[in-house]
Amino acid sequence: MITESMNDEVLRCIEERLRYHLHPVEPDPQFAARLQQRLSRAPQVTLEHSIGLMWALFSLGVGIFIGALVLWLLRRAPRSAE
Repeated sequence: MITESMNDEVLRCIEERLRYHLHPVEPDPQFAARLQQRLSRAPQVTLEHSIGLMWALFSLGVGIFIGALVLWLLRRAPRSAE
């Protein structure tokens, strides 16, 4: 019981100090209205198709395939006797 009243007193003291040091700020009404409007509307999301990335990955895949094919052909080629 005593600790509850002490905690309440400490909290009241902290609240009073905060009220003294921190003064409330009134936001710009136009800003608040725009913010409320933006938050209440569903966002419009548009996805961009990354054609450049698709071509880069395709080119990389073709390059790896051709490189592997050349290595495979070189290993299969008969070696000349020296």
